Parts: sequence; C-alpha cells; structure tokens
Amino acid sequence: MDSSFKGAFSKIGESLLQKHIQDLLTQLEKSPDDGELLFKLGVAYVRTGNVSKAREIYKKLREINTSLAKELMEIIYS
Repeated sequence: MDSSFKGAFSKIGESLLQKHIQDLLTQLEKSPDDGELLFKLGVAYVRTGNVSKAREIYKKLREINTSLAKELMEIIYS
C-alpha cells in the first residue's frame, strides 16, 4: 500500500476521535457523574496523546468508580 494512504487514514481516524471526544463532552454536560462516559473520555484522550487530560479524568473518575479509575490508570501508563 502506498504510504500516502496510511497518512490519509490516520487523519480520518484523528478526526473521528476528536468528534468522539466532543460527543462525550456533550453527553457529560447532561450526566457529569457517569463513570462509563468519563472512562471513555479518558481512553480517548490517551489515544490522542493528551495524557494530562486523561489524568484529570482519572482524578474525577476515582471519586465515582474506583474500578474504572484503576483500569484507566493502567491504560494511561501502558
């Protein structure tokens, strides 16, 4: 496969991930204590390389759901 295709697919993936983050943030406005949404947002931040934001989510999540917080921490540091 031509390497330019990989770049195009990466851009599409990044765009979709940013859209996913925005959707999660919108949902969290309505349900700020939803552990599942927070976990998904934390994972999305890790995948975009925004570890500092993922850590912020971890801090919120550990007050709501310690098992999901632990799982997110493992993802952050894996």
